[in-house]
Amino acid sequence: MLKQFLILLFFTFSVFSFCQKEVFTAFPVVGFNACQIHGDNFAGYDKFGALVGIGVRANFKPKYSMALEISFSQKGSRHNQNPAKGDFTFYRVNLNYVDISVMTRVFLNKVYFVNLGFGGNYLINYQEDNQFGNWNNVWPFEKFEFSLNTGFGRKINENFNVEVRAGNSLLPIRPYGLNATGIFYPNAVARFFNKGLYNNILSLVLTYKINLKKKSNAES
Repeated sequence: MLKQFLILLFFTFSVFSFCQKEVFTAFPVVGFNACQIHGDNFAGYDKFGALVGIGVRANFKPKYSMALEISFSQKGSRHNQNPAKGDFTFYRVNLNYVDISVMTRVFLNKVYFVNLGFGGNYLINYQEDNQFGNWNNVWPFEKFEFSLNTGFGRKINENFNVEVRAGNSLLPIRPYGLNATGIFYPNAVARFFNKGLYNNILSLVLTYKINLKKKSNAES
């Protein structure tokens, strides 16, 4: 599946490079995730992971652009034992994804911008453990994740941007199944987002702009 994702990125990059009228830029992405899983009975962004990728941006107007980004993203959850407080529970799940996202960026002024978009993400592998041992493949996670992504960033200079992003699963990454307790949520929004486990991600990323402008035939 990773091979197909890389082929898709290469194809998109090639199509962009043939465009004569728009200015396109590429941008490597490096950063880290602070993660939790909604529905696992543990609170807090206590699991950290890497975020590394590359993207291509179409700059339609000075304040408006769209980007296609592909990245390797580590997600999951972690809860450590705390014997001093009588807590001997332990839980850790590492989820390794290939994320493909489409993001719209709008500059609020010359420095600050916001991002909004959606992601289609593929689970490469995972590792799940608790105080009783390894739980891989007992209740498998879904191979595909669909997410809503938002971000707020700052332009450092003409090439570097720093951004804080939030990503939330739109569908469960693991349904509750038969082990779910019969809890009824009177709120429709709560019922929609309480059908299983969901990734909640906060990311700090740094991007670097690489110009891909193709000269017009008149200039060549």
